[in-house]
Amino acid sequence: MLKRMAKYCVIVIIMFLIMPAAQSGQIPIANNSFEIPAIGPNDFPALPIAPLWTEVDLDTEYSTNTGTFRNPPPDSPYGDYIVNADGNQLAFLGSQSGNGFLQETNSTYQTGKSYRLMVEVCPSVRYTPSGPDPNNKLVLSLYYVNDANSVDIQTSPVPSTELTTNVLKTFSVTMPAVQSGDAWVGKNIGIAIRADGVPGGYWDLDNVRLTEFQTMPDFTGDSFVNLQDFTVMASEWLSCTEAEADMTGDGCVDTEDLLILAKYWLGYV
Repeated sequence: MLKRMAKYCVIVIIMFLIMPAAQSGQIPIANNSFEIPAIGPNDFPALPIAPLWTEVDLDTEYSTNTGTFRNPPPDSPYGDYIVNADGNQLAFLGSQSGNGFLQETNSTYQTGKSYRLMVEVCPSVRYTPSGPDPNNKLVLSLYYVNDANSVDIQTSPVPSTELTTNVLKTFSVTMPAVQSGDAWVGKNIGIAIRADGVPGGYWDLDNVRLTEFQTMPDFTGDSFVNLQDFTVMASEWLSCTEAEADMTGDGCVDTEDLLILAKYWLGYV
């Protein structure tokens, strides 16, 4: 116990003495907030396209199941203003199974790293997914492409019953640390938002984020936990921006991550 406390004290001292530039674990997502193309205030408020995304739309002729819409003003007669939207626009996704948004990023799965996909979601005000069936849900997925086929690695459902109209709520899917023998090592990271239900409703989507984070305190890649790793954690101390030193995957660098670092101090991982 005394030995562990001594290590903890050393780390705390280092946290206050070392303050280099922070590093980020955010992976870029193209058109992540669906602001492209910009819909003008005098334009029709919705478009059946979401550029830079692969749209899987069962309505192949008119594309009525996927697209982009402008968040109306609070006094809109339609009453579908989203109070916490990121930017001016959001995406809509039809509730029928087979509709979805996919994107294969330029980043690749790396051994020893974990990944989290986060999406802001709420049901459409006028056409709620729970209207036709309370079991309708959205499925978030992290995938890779193998022989031109998308293969899901990790999925997580978003039940329509857990949501409120007009207010976006964050949902996520997290993949455990990539192992050296995994088939997706070095493959491009794919993200998917898919409908799983019957037709008749819509999901509103916004602010898609993808984070890469460590589950072991070797941030420099030398397989040894030392002062260099402490330096990385110190730079991100108390940061809640999906930083590299977030080993618990909760989005923040805090005491829980510090204790994990202390456990492996001066050891090989």
